[in-house]
Amino acid sequence: MNARTEQAAGYEELSSADFAALEVWDPTLVVITPRMAARLWLQTSLRLTRAQKELHDAIFANDGTDEALDRFASARAELDSAEAWALHVSRNIPRHR
Repeated sequence: MNARTEQAAGYEELSSADFAALEVWDPTLVVITPRMAARLWLQTSLRLTRAQKELHDAIFANDGTDEALDRFASARAELDSAEAWALHVSRNIPRHR
């Protein structure tokens, strides 16, 4: 994510390591507060948006080189991971409004 990306005040960004730890987390063992749920939903949205943009950029920057193909594969894998995480969140975390 570039430095120009705006985020809601008070929300720090989760790293890939944070997402990896959360993907194996058992939601039945944690009490989900409205604040935690809102934060997870926001981070999920940001991650999906960023992954979709990276894939879009990789598709349109593809010039047939190995580097371009690697960038595309990496972006596709990140989008797959972000989609899996979004499904995990939607199944396990209530939507508080």
